This record gives sequence, C-alpha cells and structure tokens, in this order.
Amino acid sequence: MTWLTWRQIRSQVWAAAVVLAVVAVALALTGARLSDLYTASGLGTCAADDCGRAQALFAAGVQAGDLRPFLYFAGIALMYLTPAAIGMFWGAPLIARELEAGTLRLAWTQTVTRSRWLLVRLGLPALAAVLTTALLSLAVTWWAGPLDRAGGRPGHDQGLDLPNRFAPLLFGARDAVPAGHAAFGFVLGVAVGLLMRRAVAAMAVTLAILAAVQVLVPAVVREHYREPLSTTTPLTVSGRPHLVRVDDRGMEVSMPVDLPGAWITSVRTVDSAGRPYAGPVPEACTSPAFPPAECDAAVDRLRLGQLVTYQPAGRYWTFQWVETVGYLLLALGLTMLCAARIRRLRLS
Repeated sequence: MTWLTWRQIRSQVWAAAVVLAVVAVALALTGARLSDLYTASGLGTCAADDCGRAQALFAAGVQAGDLRPFLYFAGIALMYLTPAAIGMFWGAPLIARELEAGTLRLAWTQTVTRSRWLLVRLGLPALAAVLTTALLSLAVTWWAGPLDRAGGRPGHDQGLDLPNRFAPLLFGARDAVPAGHAAFGFVLGVAVGLLMRRAVAAMAVTLAILAAVQVLVPAVVREHYREPLSTTTPLTVSGRPHLVRVDDRGMEVSMPVDLPGAWITSVRTVDSAGRPYAGPVPEACTSPAFPPAECDAAVDRLRLGQLVTYQPAGRYWTFQWVETVGYLLLALGLTMLCAARIRRLRLS
C-alpha cells in the first residue's frame, strides 16, 4: 500500500523537489550579499535616534540590485500560492479521482481496511506537503530576514519603508505558519474531493475556500489571538510629519507611529477625554486664506491625542504558534471527517 501510494504521488513530489531546488539556489546566490548589506549599514546596532541614516544606507544598497525587490515579493507570493496549489493539485484529486474511476472497489476488496487505506493515502502526501512548504518557508524567511529586520527597526520610514514581519502581508508568509497552512490546505482538498466526488469541481471549490481563508484570517481572526495593547500620544503636529484630512464627516489628524516591530491594528484621533474626535474643524484648516502653519497651530490648540491599538513585537512567535496549531487542528478535524465519511461510503 505504501509503495503504491508513493508511485501515485511521486510526480508531484519530484516537481516540488525541482521547485525547491531552484528557489534555494536563487536565494542562496543573493541572500549572503543582502545580509552583508544589513551588517555594513549598522542597522543591527544603531540607537533609536540614529537609525535613519543606517536605514538610508541599507535601502541604497538593496535598491542597487534590480533582482532583490523582485525576489522579495516573489517569495511572499510563493508562500501564499504553495498551500493553495497543494490543496488544489495534491489534495482535491486524491480521493475524488478514485471515486470517479471506481478504483476504490478493488482496493477495499483486498486485505487493506478502509482505515489503513485512508491513513496511508493521507499520511505520505501530507508529510511531503508539509515538509516541502516548511523548507520553502525556511529558505524565504532566511533570505528576507535582513529586510524584515529593517522593517522592524526605528527609522524604517527613511529607508525602504517595508512592513515588518508581524504585518498581515508578511506574517502568513514567514516561519511556521505556511507549513500549518499547507497541512490544512491539503486535507481540505481531500475532504472537498471526498464530498463532491468530482476532481475538477473539487479543485475549484478548494481554491475558493483557501483564498477566503487567506483573506479572512489576517483581516478578522488573527488580531483576536490576544487582547491588543493601546497607547495614546499627544498630537502636536507643528514642525513634524503629519496628515490633516478634512471631509464631510469632519477632520482626521494622524502622525507616523513609532512602535518598531509591532503590528498596528488601528490608529484613531481622540480628544483630551479619550473620545473619538471628528470636529469641530478649525477655520484655519478649511479656508484657503490661511497658510498650512496656521492650520497646524490650530490643531495643536485642540490638544488632541492619537490612540494606537497594537500587538507588540514580542508576541510575534506566540501568534505564529497559535495560528500554526490552529491550522493543524483544523486539518485534524477534517481528517476525522474524512475517516467517518469513508467508513460510511457505499461504492454501489
């Protein structure tokens, strides 16, 4: 049974090995230079007030190589596409094609029980899927490490202005989460194929579900893993970078938030009592007769504050393991669903 399963999945495994080798070579050839640029810029040891110059030096070195920005964004795309491809092309057809072809009748009339058949059929491909994705994530995370660390250091707005690794875009494409996502995607595809009994239709449904998960988890679910922290800072805008936006709903004032490595979940303007502020809008900010400096001074006189809600950088690995374990538990639940469905499945 194990040998038969290997023969059925070996083409996918060899294709994954080729992709992994190509990615590893491309990243290895450029990653060492990126790490050297980070060290030479002094970003790893700069003080909070001195990091702007180091960020600028690092940014100049990174932008001097045309291939590095492409590899950075390609790595992010690869880590989101891999679990989806595994769910579509490895998971969805696994049982659906057997049901379409009727080969289960032959397998289950031999000495192999349904439980053992399912264990082997799911176990080997799932192991290959998780291992492949984990190795890809390891390579991409290592290569992008200097860029991710730069995004989490003070003064990042003076350099490449990239998000840190805790930001929603990067979090799901780094470290352990992609491997958990791959396990979930694979078993999801198997479950959808088992329920639909049509490989092509199951592939489309699996892709749709995984795309929805990739959007909903960072947008709705992830921020609730732990209660966020909040801090309020005075909005003294004169002589400092800021944004004043006035529209029909009132006025919004914001300034850059300096919380290196944190995931900023919301930024709101509040009055001196901590209530959301939308107006009244000072005349100096609505009339073209006043220069911008008058508007800034009028905003300062309002004594507003900026309420920032965030997840601190120190929670990054906690969130990584919570999300990874969550995906693995979902995969386990779907496996149990498949086992229950297989036991009740009629082939006639």
